[in-house]
Amino acid sequence: MEQIKLIAMDMDGTLLDASQKIPQQNLTAIQEAVAQGVHIAICSGRAASDVSFFVTDAGLMDCHVLSLNGACCLMRPHAQPYAVHYIETASADFVIDTLRNFSVTFAAFQPSRVIVVHGDDAMNKKHWGTHVARADANAYLYGMEALEAHKSEGICKFVYIDRDRAPRIESVREVLQPIGGLNVSSSWTNNLELMAAGVDKGAALRQLAERLGIPRVQVMAMGDYDNDLDMIAYAGLGVAMENGAERVKQAAQYVAPPNTAFGVAAAIRRFVLNG
Repeated sequence: MEQIKLIAMDMDGTLLDASQKIPQQNLTAIQEAVAQGVHIAICSGRAASDVSFFVTDAGLMDCHVLSLNGACCLMRPHAQPYAVHYIETASADFVIDTLRNFSVTFAAFQPSRVIVVHGDDAMNKKHWGTHVARADANAYLYGMEALEAHKSEGICKFVYIDRDRAPRIESVREVLQPIGGLNVSSSWTNNLELMAAGVDKGAALRQLAERLGIPRVQVMAMGDYDNDLDMIAYAGLGVAMENGAERVKQAAQYVAPPNTAFGVAAAIRRFVLNG
């Protein structure tokens, strides 16, 4: 087996535990890998600032941030992006009209701003991230007036949330899936995540690996749900969490213990730190 030089990992359901914290077991394994010269990339649907706060609070200053499912990529936490991918205007307008017609709650993500439109009172929530009341955190705006005022600056990702496994999710997917210029994915059974066509964690991971001069056979990727499939397919070694979706486990070469049992640490120790 090739020596792993780049480890990419999802956050929710993978790196984080049930309380949305990075457990010490995972952190220690990552730090030991970094000490051996291995690059770390956090690949998340979360915004760049939110990911950056998680890793810097944990002391991981030397890692890459592939946020918004690869739509906004940073070489280090809180840095300026080296790549930002926006949904084309016509596709973004179609998404907005569709989500409003379905009367759902959704958010539009820009590199440093989140605009939330409440359409379903049962699904209203104030914040679409963990670290929101801090300096350098995303700005939060609300309502269609704010979205109309800022959408011309470009939208990297839409997220629509609903009740878990709600039939409406598939109805919305059926309308949006055929639209050109759009990538429709999910990070769990209660949402849809919409990026520009060609934008996903796998494409972002490939671009990062090429920037670092690391061949894909020396890349390990870990995840648990649909938006992780592309990076697991790209990596030389794909790892699924035991708590992940069955299709992700089938796509991976190895199934690690669940996120609540420190699966990230187990995979790193097995394949990078050699036990």
